[in-house]
Amino acid sequence: MKAAGAAEEVVDGAVAYVRQVAVDRGDEEFVAVGVSSGPRGLSFHAYERKYRGLRVVGGDFVVVADASGAVLGSPLAGQGAISVGTVPVVSAERAARVARAELAGVDAVGAPELVVFSPEGEQTLAYEVVVRGRSVKGTPSMLHVIVDARFGAVLAEWDEVLAGIGHGHYYDDVTIDTTRTSSGYSMSDRTRSGMFCGVQGNGAVSGPDDVWGNRSGTDLETACSDAYYAAQQEWNMLRDWLGRDGFDGNGRAFPIFVGLNQVNAYWNGHTVNIGHSKDNQRQLSVLDIVAHEHGHAVFQFTPGGFDGYVETYALNEASGDIFGALTEHYANHPDDPPDYVYAEEADALGRGPERVMYDPSAGPRDEPNCWSTAIPSTEVHDAAGPANHWFYLIAEGSHPGGGKPDSPICAGGPASVDGMGIRNAGRVWMTALMQKTSFWEYADARVATMNAVTQLFPGDCAKFDTVKGAWDAVSVPRQSSEPGRPDCGDPIDDFAVAVTPTSAEVDAGAAVSAQISTTIVTGDPQTIALAASGLPTGVTASFTPASVTSGETSTMDIATTASTPAGTYRITITGTGTAGSRTAVFTLTVRDEQPDGCTGFETTRTGTLGSGGSVYQPDGRYFHTTVPGAHRACLDGPDSANFDLYLQRWSGSSWATVARGVTSAADEELSYSGTAGYYRYRIHAYSGSGDYTLGYDSP
Repeated sequence: MKAAGAAEEVVDGAVAYVRQVAVDRGDEEFVAVGVSSGPRGLSFHAYERKYRGLRVVGGDFVVVADASGAVLGSPLAGQGAISVGTVPVVSAERAARVARAELAGVDAVGAPELVVFSPEGEQTLAYEVVVRGRSVKGTPSMLHVIVDARFGAVLAEWDEVLAGIGHGHYYDDVTIDTTRTSSGYSMSDRTRSGMFCGVQGNGAVSGPDDVWGNRSGTDLETACSDAYYAAQQEWNMLRDWLGRDGFDGNGRAFPIFVGLNQVNAYWNGHTVNIGHSKDNQRQLSVLDIVAHEHGHAVFQFTPGGFDGYVETYALNEASGDIFGALTEHYANHPDDPPDYVYAEEADALGRGPERVMYDPSAGPRDEPNCWSTAIPSTEVHDAAGPANHWFYLIAEGSHPGGGKPDSPICAGGPASVDGMGIRNAGRVWMTALMQKTSFWEYADARVATMNAVTQLFPGDCAKFDTVKGAWDAVSVPRQSSEPGRPDCGDPIDDFAVAVTPTSAEVDAGAAVSAQISTTIVTGDPQTIALAASGLPTGVTASFTPASVTSGETSTMDIATTASTPAGTYRITITGTGTAGSRTAVFTLTVRDEQPDGCTGFETTRTGTLGSGGSVYQPDGRYFHTTVPGAHRACLDGPDSANFDLYLQRWSGSSWATVARGVTSAADEELSYSGTAGYYRYRIHAYSGSGDYTLGYDSP
């Protein structure tokens, strides 16, 4: 009876909080969607919102209560009352047509649902449309498209189907839990509801005896044995290390299918699908691959699901890698020693590990180690780099010793970070996921993990400093809503330096400005002197003011001359205080002289647009660059019109605008330095109509 009373008290505390906030919000309804338990008696109460009967996409929140029932924090403090019209201008049929155009191959389009779209405090009447089919790369897709109900523009999109890439590895002489049937045995698990392994299109693998596989890299029963073992190890890790009941948090697992005829593995919202290596000699049924894909299930079945922008997908991919590392360490199999590299054993694509958590830039994809404003336009697996880097730092630290690799610290970060061990690191991440909301971004993950470490380890300054220091070390900025350091003694004085924006393009002879911000990492404020180095010939940099107190900002003015050579320059901004020097990097690109009109470009396209119309070029499709480099484009529109130009890049789940020309003129120019990938141009007739010419160069 005491346990039941305590649970009721916890629930009542959360309900009372929600009721109190709802008093002045007569048009809103708060809907409880689930309660989950955590360590130290913590409970997590997930809520969704409705506004005048419409579902609020991005309006979810989580109330955290301690063992006594006291509510921790104010999850609704930053979410104002909703006030938006509910009569759409755009019809549901038009919204469906707009959503349909976002997918390369369409099998079905769901009925548009009128919603209030409200990520990060935004409030827009919109439609959510689910389109089923295939992505631009031919992979399965279940795409959610948010269409503005006033203007018909696509506001956001996300895909239920999540994919990874890996290798096959065989675990000999392991014990797996199977089921006895009337005719023999089945690779299904009665103790883990919903878990079985089968070949694509079939049910669970079965046989006359309880011995599975023949150690062959191409045998599908062997692949099922490996994948099934890996899934059971991850289930056990979630239970024993993180206190979670199954992949969905409520005792449920999901089927695994091997035999996918792709160099790929993916989670599609309800099953894990495993393909083969590029040379077709191995199935991709290794511990970290299988755990990564099931990690997407954990991400989906925590508050907020997987709805969101590119950063949400990046954090989902990082979460998969984190669960892969955790499962490897838990299993500790001698044929696959635990580490922090992903897909390292089979060399599936002929390039070694696919991802390196302790130094993402060292992997074949050259993922960024540090967060920057470029992350939202970065391919989602690559954009996971900073979060993978952060997890290694909190688990092992920047200089762990014992044969473990050192991990670099980004400009402006602390001198070093001390790890707390992978099990504690996993508990912090899992507890943060329990406070996740839709449209989760790096800034939200920083706040959630810092809340988590204070909830799990109250008063433990060392662990708090580890989590905070690791985020500083990967350049995720400090947030006003994050908790303060526990009162457990004076920390050392430390500061960080950052620059916004991080890059700019100018013509020779022009000037550019940027904001230099300083923050107190720990301890008391100190005076910081600012300087710049790495300036090209004839370029000067000045700071106003030249010295600041940590926590204050300065303006940096960079002036070029007419004779400044064209090129891209890496300028280092150094702040020097009593704690030493901290740096940030600003990239300055001095442009070549643009050609007159839209002539002299490698590719040219022409067409006609009516007012309000849009078109994608080239020829309604996209183009592929295999190397990084500069994109440059020119749009020549009618003199009496206002045509806008956008460059979009495929992120792996959606098209993201990475550069734009949106002045009030008829003609537009843009330039962008990007990675290899898929790109397209969008031309929009903001006002007026007529013929246009598009010219562009690509790497």
